[in-house]
Formats: sequence, C-alpha cells, structure tokens
Amino acid sequence: MEFLNKLNADYEKIVSGGNPVEQMEVLERRMFEKNMFMEIGGVKRPFPTFLKPYFVDMKQRDLIAKHTRHIISGVETVGKLFLEGYNFDGMVHQEGTIAELSKVDPIYPSYQVMVRLDCFFHPETSEMKFLEFNCGDPSGMGWHDAMLDIFLDLPCIKELGQQYTIHADHLLDTHRKAMLKKYHQWCDVKKIKAKDKPTFAIVCWKESTILDDVMEIVRRYNDAGYPTVFADPADFRYDGKHVFVGDAQIDAVYRDAIDDFIKPQFWNNCQDIIRAYREHNICFVNPVRAATGDFKTLPAIMSDSKFKHLFTEEQWATMEATVPWTRHVKPAAITEFHGEKAKLVDLIRNNKDSFVLKPNVGYGGFGIYIGNDCSQSVWDEAIAKASAPGADYAVQEFVRIPVDKFPVVKDGEYKGFIGKNVNINYWSHAGEFVGAFLRAADGKLVNVHQGGGLVPVFFMSPKK
Repeated sequence: MEFLNKLNADYEKIVSGGNPVEQMEVLERRMFEKNMFMEIGGVKRPFPTFLKPYFVDMKQRDLIAKHTRHIISGVETVGKLFLEGYNFDGMVHQEGTIAELSKVDPIYPSYQVMVRLDCFFHPETSEMKFLEFNCGDPSGMGWHDAMLDIFLDLPCIKELGQQYTIHADHLLDTHRKAMLKKYHQWCDVKKIKAKDKPTFAIVCWKESTILDDVMEIVRRYNDAGYPTVFADPADFRYDGKHVFVGDAQIDAVYRDAIDDFIKPQFWNNCQDIIRAYREHNICFVNPVRAATGDFKTLPAIMSDSKFKHLFTEEQWATMEATVPWTRHVKPAAITEFHGEKAKLVDLIRNNKDSFVLKPNVGYGGFGIYIGNDCSQSVWDEAIAKASAPGADYAVQEFVRIPVDKFPVVKDGEYKGFIGKNVNINYWSHAGEFVGAFLRAADGKLVNVHQGGGLVPVFFMSPKK
C-alpha cells in the first residue's frame, strides 16, 4: 500500500501543479467528440468522469485474475446445471422467449464469453467482494477504449508515465481475440474451414442509447483488419445456410442487449437471425443462455454451503473469500447468518444497517434499497415489497465500500482531490481476466445511471 500511497500523492501533485480546469475541459471535449455523452431529460451532457484513472498495484493483478477466472467458471456451472433442470430453489428462472432461446446450444464450449463483474476491491488488504455479475449483455467496452486513449494522451498522464510504468488494457483487443476463438471453435464443431479474416456483425437496435459504444467496436475491428459491419437485428437476411447484412456474408455475430431481439416490438423483424441461430448456421456471441448468469441471486448460490458440492475446490475457495452473504427473499425462509439461525424476514427487518435489497432481475442500480440509507419505515416498506406474493428479490449483506480520491472540477473551478466511493468492474473475455474500469460516486449506490463517473483502471509498477 506504501507504493500506491506514494503514486497517488505524486499524481495529485502533478494535477494540482498543472492546469486541471483546462485539462478537464480537454477531456470532456474529446469524449463528447467520441459521442460519449449521457442524455438526461433530452439534454446531452458530458459523460461523467474525473481527471484521474484508478490505480492498482501490478502485483495484485494475478490475484484478481485468479478470482475472476473462478467466479466466471462458477457462473457457468450454475447456468449449465439450471439448463439441465437443477432448480436452485427458484433463484434462477426463465420463461417465454428467453427461456426457449436459452435452450439453443451455441455449439462452442464455455458460453460465458464477454462478462463484467461488479466488485468492491480494497487495495490495502487485497480484499475483494463480488456483488453481482453482468453476463447477458454487458456494455461499455467501446466507450472504455475511446476514453482510455484520451486519458493516455493527457499531459498529466504522460508526466506520470515518466515516473512509473503504466499498464492499460484495451478491452476490444481481447474482445476480438475472444470472438476469433469462439468462431474457430464453432467452425471445428461444424467441421468447416475457418476463414483467416471472418466477417463480423456487431449488433444492437439502431436507436439504442449505447449505439456509439457499439460503433466504436465496429471501428476498432475494421482498423485491426477484420471486415466488420454494424447491424440492427432486423438487418439480417438468411437463405437457409448463410447469413447476410446487405451484400456481406456474416461469419460471426456479437450482440448487445438480448431485449433488442426478444421484445415484442423487435421480435417479428429479426426472425432471420433467430432462425440461423436455432439452426446453428451462425456463430452467435454472447449466446442467449449467457443470461442465466444475470440473476442477483447467483451470489446466494455461491455463499450458501448447501450448494458447495456443485463447485470445484478452487471455485468454492474463491467464493468463500470473495462473495458476500446473499439470500433469496422468501417470507417463510429460515437462514443462518454468521453462525446464528433466524427467520430471514425478521433478520432483515431487525438489522437494516447490515443489508441491501435488490430486484433479482434489473440493471443500473434501479430499485435497490440500502438499509443504512433508509429510515426504518422506508426499510419496512421495502421488505414488504420484496416479500409480497410474486416478488423476486435478493438480500445481500452490506459490504464496506472502498474510497479513493479524485480531482473535482465544478463550474469551471478546481476543488481539489475529494474522496469518492468506488466500484471496480472486472472484465472477463472467454473466461480470463482482461482488464477493468471503475465507477466513482458520492453515494453508496455506485453506478453511472445513479450519478457516478467512469474512469479507466491502470495497473502500475515502479519504473525499472
């Protein structure tokens, strides 16, 4: 930790000794030029960020990679068992179109391909707590790489690079390698010769709020020499053997949100790509069954010893060390919490400062109740909502939130380095850790949708 303390102190000196207001203006302007903005109330605002990446000691990377690998393989274990009929006490469930499409085998092994893990990481102790997993349709990789290049070109980062060795991960480099790996595995199963330069389609709804994130993926694939097109799910044409977008024959698809295919307003217009997927005539990443890893109750499976026998020793060792106590909210449930048995609802009600309630299915931090941010009456209402007939909520033990300092520029004035709560997001491509970005916010709900800012993560080491 002494190394990180010195590093952060040196960076604060660099920023404060320069012109942070001007550099922040450059950062925001260049991000806006990359179409990195958030639309709030119909008004485009600069994508929220700070004039500082998050620094991690390079010595901690191997531990992060190990835990990420074991969590991802554990998530896949749960999904495979669920698809084979294991009940998991109703914590994992699908119905309708997504359930039907989850049964479609992508035919390549290991279907959790592009995954983002939300984690609280304490660098002083290397403690990690994985709060939830984003498997079905994680986004942000294109924007991250665009932001990363802008950061690396800032004068303050260049000056820091004269004192320290910076390792920064371009997520789309490993994204492309993972896509090629899955394409080759798919070809092996189909017993067809893989192309040296397959043609990719990167897919989302043409009016999606993250369209520019997806377009950055398209640009970077083409820049790397791989023919790649953007496609709305309705743009595909299927002749019973091959898939086309316009005149281009597509070899592999990377999709963003599952909803862009299965919601009623899209479903009838995307049947060509759906039929090709069902008939195993397109390499499709992420496969729909990846969404079996999205449930907020997965940490409940990974933190309850009655499920221990489902996992390998390595997986369970990681889960014991890194997954906080979590349970599915059921009114009549009896549970054990730190060695004591109690009725689950009574435990939650009587210890509100110790827990967080989350909808089992959701994103963006919406619908979450943090006990120590609520009055008892609001907390009681949340419990009633979470335990009502037909409700589907997870309860998770409140985890100590890490804090880091970031330079704040507000209304054209530099306010200095101010402490923010942070949530690091580890990325896994084809089962391996490939990098991270970080969200920082004033509140305990650390999410860009809830007012937080996004910054890249740099792994740092002393200059040799």
